[in-house]
Amino acid sequence: MASFCETPEPGDLIEIFHFGYKDWAIYVGDGYVIHLAPPSEFLRFGSSKMFTFLSRKAVVAKDPLEDVTWGCFYRVNNRLDHQYRPRPIDEIISSAKKMIGDKKTYKVLCENSEDFVTDLRYGWPRCKLVRPHWWIQVVVKQEPLKEVVKEDEYWVSNYLDCKYKPRPVDEIISLAKKTIGKKVKYNLLCCNCEHFATELRYGRRHSNQQLSPLDKAILQRAHHGYHHSGPEER
Repeated sequence: MASFCETPEPGDLIEIFHFGYKDWAIYVGDGYVIHLAPPSEFLRFGSSKMFTFLSRKAVVAKDPLEDVTWGCFYRVNNRLDHQYRPRPIDEIISSAKKMIGDKKTYKVLCENSEDFVTDLRYGWPRCKLVRPHWWIQVVVKQEPLKEVVKEDEYWVSNYLDCKYKPRPVDEIISLAKKTIGKKVKYNLLCCNCEHFATELRYGRRHSNQQLSPLDKAILQRAHHGYHHSGPEER
């Protein structure tokens, strides 16, 4: 049962209420948790954890609970204990510690922090999330291409040119420069960087991230309460 201000025990799942989004960690004792942290190029705690969403990369880390919660509310929430039998505590802790330092892919609808901790506690990743409701505020910047992509691969992708007529180049550049320094809301599914770029080029907002086949399958499964064999049920 979930409750605020409850002292966690080793193996407990910790639900953390950051501003604009929720995060999860697993308590391993002595004031420490194991959780999915942002890549090393970003600050580990606070609002910078949103970069795990944006970069789709994370690393398994062990940190003090106080640092990870960053002054936000949190609660013990072993929400699936009524449905699944938790693994033995020493097995949960051992499995979690063996993963410290591992690099992970991070996706909002699957392979997220809730999947990570429920897999450790129950032996099966389970996420209640149906659709992200979080928003963050970002700033439009002009920066060198090499600094933005760093060591990642990139390519030119004017993939909607066959469907929509692009604006004149000078108009695209002018509109883009007018947005520099402005604060805008970011949401992965309905207001992301692809929406931003396509609106500048075509005057229309479009994103292939909005509802990929995988997203649709996950949303449909969550909506209909789909369940298949997993850990031992109570």
